[in-house]
Amino acid sequence: MNYLKGIITVLLIGLMQACSSLSTLDMSYSGPTNPAFTEALAAQDWIRNEYTTYQKRKGYKAFAIAKDAGGTIFATGFADDKVTEQAAYNEALRMCRHYSEGDGQCSVIDEQSSQERSGLTQKQIDTAPKELIAHRDIVHYVKYKKATAPKAFAVAACSGQSFWLANQTTQANAEQDVLNMCETHRHASDPCCTVLESE
Repeated sequence: MNYLKGIITVLLIGLMQACSSLSTLDMSYSGPTNPAFTEALAAQDWIRNEYTTYQKRKGYKAFAIAKDAGGTIFATGFADDKVTEQAAYNEALRMCRHYSEGDGQCSVIDEQSSQERSGLTQKQIDTAPKELIAHRDIVHYVKYKKATAPKAFAVAACSGQSFWLANQTTQANAEQDVLNMCETHRHASDPCCTVLESE
């Protein structure tokens, strides 16, 4: 019996030491470590302005840069308010490729996150359509679900940017009008829109 207590004591002490060693890690954010980007931040206003805007955003976010063959940064792209790290990473690269017009090499040089969810519950995030990758679009979807039919909900093809209408005369009108709204207001990087739901 004492032997068993001794083993349990040793295990508990070892476990507490392992946990305490985790708490001493420095988890503070020190900024991007890419030397070309650090230099460009100091020298180029447009890059500094883009990065400042990015820093103010919430949710999972990522910042990408495009460099030419000589290593000069000539385009950036960033994603914010995303529900996962992977969605932010992918969207930052997509936006970088859009702004670089396919030239150069895009790479993500910064990733951050905040826990703000625009008042959404985890269940609302988990049950939202997979096309919605940003908190703001899931908020739109939650409002849409509560709205009065006839109604329709549309998304831009790549970004999941959302648009919705409710209290329309017919379901067909709701679909046509929300598609027109999406086509008019979607980001230039999105090739098209589609109706995700209607009733």
